[in-house]
Amino acid sequence: MIRCSLTIALVFISMAALYSQEQKSVLRLAEEAYSRQEYAVAGALYNRLARSRGDKMPVDQWMRLARCYQETGNFKEAAGYYQHIISRPDHPVAAYFAYGEALRQLQQYDSARQQYNLFSTVNADSIQLKAVALQSCDSSGAWRQSSGRVQLQPVKELNTPGSDLVSGVVQKGLLLMSTGYRTLSLNSGSEAHPATDKRTEQPYYKAYVYRQYSLGNANMYLEELLPGLLGKYDYHIGPVCLNNTEDTLYATINIQGQPVTTNSKGPANGVRQLQIYQSVKKNGKWAPLVLLPGINVAGYSSSHAVLNSNGSVLYFVSDRPGGLGQTDIWYAEKQADGTWGVPVNCGAKINTVAAEIFPTVNEEGILYFSSKGYAGLGGYDIYRAKGDKASWETPENMKAPFNSGADDMGLILKRNGYEGYLASNKQGGMGSDDIYYFTDPGYSDRFNPAPANSGAPVTTGPETGGEKPPAIVKTHTAEEEDDKRQLEQLKFLYNYNSTALLTESRKVLDAVAGAMKRHPDWRIVIVSYADSRGPDQYNTDLSALRCYAAIDYLVNNKGIDPRRLYYSNKGEQEPVNGCKDGVPCTEEDYKQNRRTQVTVIW
Repeated sequence: MIRCSLTIALVFISMAALYSQEQKSVLRLAEEAYSRQEYAVAGALYNRLARSRGDKMPVDQWMRLARCYQETGNFKEAAGYYQHIISRPDHPVAAYFAYGEALRQLQQYDSARQQYNLFSTVNADSIQLKAVALQSCDSSGAWRQSSGRVQLQPVKELNTPGSDLVSGVVQKGLLLMSTGYRTLSLNSGSEAHPATDKRTEQPYYKAYVYRQYSLGNANMYLEELLPGLLGKYDYHIGPVCLNNTEDTLYATINIQGQPVTTNSKGPANGVRQLQIYQSVKKNGKWAPLVLLPGINVAGYSSSHAVLNSNGSVLYFVSDRPGGLGQTDIWYAEKQADGTWGVPVNCGAKINTVAAEIFPTVNEEGILYFSSKGYAGLGGYDIYRAKGDKASWETPENMKAPFNSGADDMGLILKRNGYEGYLASNKQGGMGSDDIYYFTDPGYSDRFNPAPANSGAPVTTGPETGGEKPPAIVKTHTAEEEDDKRQLEQLKFLYNYNSTALLTESRKVLDAVAGAMKRHPDWRIVIVSYADSRGPDQYNTDLSALRCYAAIDYLVNNKGIDPRRLYYSNKGEQEPVNGCKDGVPCTEEDYKQNRRTQVTVIW
């Protein structure tokens, strides 16, 4: 009996020792993964420890567990862990701020404010972040109220269960970076089991081009971007930027501590270091990628390279010494010999003690970027600022619908200025980061609605006191009259639910551009329509996008001054046949109503 009891005791002791060794092994793996920022892996290991140890697990390990969930976009779970942490008597003061951040990402601003107020610190940077966080909660009510003018919708044909972003607009379409397309047989070589990023447990980013970027067209043409140049690297590729002539490429690549030219896959894990590479196309062939001279700094990351409209300034993100926060936006100027000058920080008007990422510059020189260091709705918010280089006006939060409680980033504008894309991990998406398309039907910086008198002749004549003198009607030549008559008889059609210009459409617009160049005093109203299928408001907006597509072509392809262009979006109005709501029609009848015409303003 005694021998049996001793045997049982030894078994229990051995099991306890094995259990203790297992716990230490799991903890060691969790700590190592966390130090490498492999939050998905570390979070799973810390979660395993939490389930087995409960409150016996030290509070610093609970803090790391919560942060892992926060970093991977699981804000609800992170908030739950922070709530547990602050219920412990040994919780750190920093837990209040972290809990407030998680609640703000869930758009629970009143609760977040309570946690921020409990956070006390003497650190200057933390004091500044607390002030910004409280200001964010105070502003959230007004900022969440969208004006309704800007429409934001997910691009379902581009989104995957992974992470998807638009990194630029090129002649062929959109430049994309995605972790989700690697399983769609779109890549060079065999990738049945693509390499996985331990930070997110998703495949690494690769670069792609989407050739058709008008909404409403189901014919998606998606392919890997330059697979012979970019397709052979196993780690993150993107974002990618091209210059205006599309013969110079700048790519952000995660080198994982290895030179990009190596044939080795490098270490399984390593420092998450990003660097900017360049390739130049000569005689139709792309040269091998090389480190962008003068921009990268050994031991620090450089990424997210973009050019201003004329290619004279390169903006990028870096955590190098001399910055103001975690990551800053820097710039370099192109020199006379084509090289880039010494990088300069964009300054305190742009950069904060937190992180700035994903800069883009539109045709007018406005900088768009994402930051955690300004008052915002939560996570990364998108801001815009006028200026250049190191001289900027105060950045403006773009508010809803561009921003939410989650991470909103990577805003890209098309050249027409009223359409664009952004990425967000907000709730309700398909994956971890989804692409959203936006348009502003009320955009008036370049194009205006048709004048009220666009159907009547323009009259001129001075006014004097008393009665108005008779209007003097401007006379027109026979050639003008004939050109006007022929132009207003032209029209072009669209595919169903599409804004894409067809070959015949471009021929008509070429004729419009030719007439406008022959008659430089002419102004033109672009009038677009939709068929009767779908909601009335949707068709009104769709016809507006068709107007914009035509104007975009005339401005960017034919050089027409946008101040001479007006639009009128008619939606379902004025069908050329009997195809109205509730009337069965043939496809050809519907097609005749999906049209654009022009009206000349004398």
